[in-house]
Amino acid sequence: MNKLSRLLSTAAVLLLVTVGCSLDETPYGVYSNKTFFLTEADAENALLYAYIPINYIEYAQRFMFYLGDQTTDEIIDYGKGSTDVSNWDIRETTETILYYFKNIYVALGRANSVLENVPKMDIPQEKKDRFIGEALFLRAFHHYNLAVNWGSVPIRTASVNTVQDALAPKAPLDQVWDRIEKDLLEAEKLLGVKKIQGRVDRVAVQALLSRVYLYLASYKETGSPGYDWVEDADALYAKAVEYAGKVIEEQKVYSLEPRLENIYSVYHQSDCPEHIFITGMNRKASGMEGTYAQLPLLWMVQYNDAYIYVSESLVPETDPSTGSVKVMKMMNYRPAWETLRVNYKWREDNFDDNDLRKQLMVTTIYNEDGTVLRTFAPENIESPDILTNKYFFPFCRKYSDPESLEMRSSSNIYLIRMGEVYLNYAEAAGPTEKGYFCVNEIRKRAGLDPLPAGLSRDGFREAVIKERQRELCFEGHALYDLRRLHRADSDHITSPPPKESAAYFFPFPQRETDLNPTNQ
Repeated sequence: MNKLSRLLSTAAVLLLVTVGCSLDETPYGVYSNKTFFLTEADAENALLYAYIPINYIEYAQRFMFYLGDQTTDEIIDYGKGSTDVSNWDIRETTETILYYFKNIYVALGRANSVLENVPKMDIPQEKKDRFIGEALFLRAFHHYNLAVNWGSVPIRTASVNTVQDALAPKAPLDQVWDRIEKDLLEAEKLLGVKKIQGRVDRVAVQALLSRVYLYLASYKETGSPGYDWVEDADALYAKAVEYAGKVIEEQKVYSLEPRLENIYSVYHQSDCPEHIFITGMNRKASGMEGTYAQLPLLWMVQYNDAYIYVSESLVPETDPSTGSVKVMKMMNYRPAWETLRVNYKWREDNFDDNDLRKQLMVTTIYNEDGTVLRTFAPENIESPDILTNKYFFPFCRKYSDPESLEMRSSSNIYLIRMGEVYLNYAEAAGPTEKGYFCVNEIRKRAGLDPLPAGLSRDGFREAVIKERQRELCFEGHALYDLRRLHRADSDHITSPPPKESAAYFFPFPQRETDLNPTNQ
């Protein structure tokens, strides 16, 4: 058995494991402090191990998009295939629900193992603080994802070592959010500012706090179901302004990336100042998917006999010597899954033609020489020509890797970035000078004019929310914004509309209810 004795679970002991496990089985997903947590390197490796579940297919690498985006009008099936999620046929037994829930608790188990063992180690205090601070962030991040998806859930602040440990009842929703806030505030005290791709620092903590406070304020103000217990929306908006302001004004490591396409370029993942927390998958990494990514395959149009080339820049540039467009591969691999298909009507309804972000949804693909291969049109689905027929939807180019090793890509997930923080500030602050500045910086980067001066508080906030929709599309935010704004309804999700039983909180996974009688 190696040092990291791979113990896989939360759902392994009743509440947290997959089917088929004996209740007498040694629980998985934690480290043994008899064989580990002896050196600084051990602590570092344990922390890195705690980050890994975010990369899993059933967590952020795919299921985050299925639940956060595929449930909204950003994504549409176009009648070709369907899933329980995109059809809003989301039940207690839906596999996406079961496995997303399970993997969050796997991640919680690993974070808690760090938090239990590192404080007892004989290593420098500054190292302890960093390891503990990052683990506290991870625990808060996982509980946040549980809260916005399920609401009331079991809180995990200790490793699951016995069957009895697993029998935790669902905590009231206010206690879940209180745990998130407490962990983040403690992490803020322990962490400094140090940008490392795939890791977090104090800025990431403050950015997530700005989101937490904004969400709670808007849940309360809009009357979103389940949040009557929130007391003072204005005070929470002020907290969101405070923490977004810390990110924007009190450090010099992170900032808005001036060139929009650089945010989504594999060549700028480690040095782009926009990225506050992104994953660290790499095409050259060994091991299973999760060390590397296959994200572009989810979005690309399916052409088995041709590489997909897109314009190198969002505004196509031509080569003066040939007159052809400068292009790049979406991925160095021909087949694709086209699982997540961009809704062309949503694209047309929500973006001005001069908005550069509209071009992040590709409507023209090219040959290698820069000549046009095909142009998107909805009627392409009726074409007898196989290449034209395939291109019946635009596709998102936020996830690409021109130098992928076939299916293995370095495309990563944008979990927190500066553009969101600017919009958090603007929405929370309202039509103040700084609020206008923040939203207009986002608009300027997209090639748009500033918002008109003199907007009312409600009018300004609505404009910022629209900006957020355009800026953060296909990054896993869409459904959760609709929920906090009390808009998870048939007026705002039309293809198809959400079912009342899952609109604001997904059904609690049946497997977990069956295994844990305290959650009946």
